[in-house]
Amino acid sequence: MDVYITEKATGFRVALSWLPEKIKHKGSTKFQSYDIINLGEVKVPRGTKLLNFSWSAKFPGPTRRSASFIKSQHWQPPKELDGIFDRWRRDGTVLVLMVTETWINHEVVLSDYTGTPTGGLGDIDYDVSFVQNRDIKIYTTSELNIMPSAKTNETGTTATRPEPAEAQAKTYTVKKGDSLWAIAKKFLGNGARYNEIYELNKGTIGKNPNLIYPGQVFILPA
Repeated sequence: MDVYITEKATGFRVALSWLPEKIKHKGSTKFQSYDIINLGEVKVPRGTKLLNFSWSAKFPGPTRRSASFIKSQHWQPPKELDGIFDRWRRDGTVLVLMVTETWINHEVVLSDYTGTPTGGLGDIDYDVSFVQNRDIKIYTTSELNIMPSAKTNETGTTATRPEPAEAQAKTYTVKKGDSLWAIAKKFLGNGARYNEIYELNKGTIGKNPNLIYPGQVFILPA
């Protein structure tokens, strides 16, 4: 097994000569909590958090370079490596972390680093943590081929065609603490008419009319 850490932009690479005993990998799911009447708290998965990788090891000093457990071809002076890792942390450098013979091959950013000179052999004990990097691409409307919905008239003002009043459906955006009964009572004058709202929005709500969430948009009966 080898551990390679490569700068994405430049290709500069560090290979560890003293391998960590274990590399911790942490992945978790994000949840959004809702309080549902008659059910209590419900947690709904909403994507995943960024992966984290961490380990503790040594940068071996010169006297250990020829030791059998050291990959001597990868050895670099501990002070030099300490400076590189700290620079990566400070600059937020995007890196590629690859551990051969494993599935670990991710773009990461170094999130935490601590180096401690120890003993009389020139070693530096260190703890390091990386967090997965995700690039965000922001597109313009032209890149997405989105055409403006409004037209500009000869005076330079924007003219839009009003929708006929009868064609505009009345909608409601669900807020925390809402229920179909409460929505029906507020907008239809009778909570018992909640089933009319449910039938119009069954595709959004699903099979259980009690499970509605903030942010859902419902069409209301005329």
